[in-house]
Amino acid sequence: MNKVDGLLEINKKKGFPRNYRFNQFIRWFTLLLATAAAAYAIWVIFTKLDSNSPTFYKVVPFVILFLAVNSMMKNLLSVNSIKFREDKIEFHFILRPILIIPWKAFRKMKLAEAKIRGIKIIYEIQGKEKIFLLPLGYPNILEIVNSIAELCPQLEYDEFLQNVIISSRIKEQD
Repeated sequence: MNKVDGLLEINKKKGFPRNYRFNQFIRWFTLLLATAAAAYAIWVIFTKLDSNSPTFYKVVPFVILFLAVNSMMKNLLSVNSIKFREDKIEFHFILRPILIIPWKAFRKMKLAEAKIRGIKIIYEIQGKEKIFLLPLGYPNILEIVNSIAELCPQLEYDEFLQNVIISSRIKEQD
């Protein structure tokens, strides 16, 4: 793991406290649409299906119900907003409790190439190492990663993040 020198000072320019939010219209529209699809699938299952219905018509409502509930759970349990403060970062969710990580607790940040691609944040609280996965699809992810790198000089990065984090030295070469 390597260090990055001469960061861009995003936090001085943008100030504190600072929020990054997932688009609320998209979030709530997706939740509304998923709820409507789930309700419709349940209605079809209990009112339109009988023992004489073709197998296809019996299976489709369950597939729709599965996809709708999956979409609802992803939107309710994923990061909704991120708040930068001078002493900590807060990850807000709709149905999960707020995750608060002090800047001094950060240990490593690396790319997670699992089923869900994201930035794996490894931090230590009360002597226990914990991991939080920030999805790569979150809005302004590069600015967020650069801000975290700036606020955590003790942070270690993998090779990918070493190349993603923008330093003033790199910006001068452009």
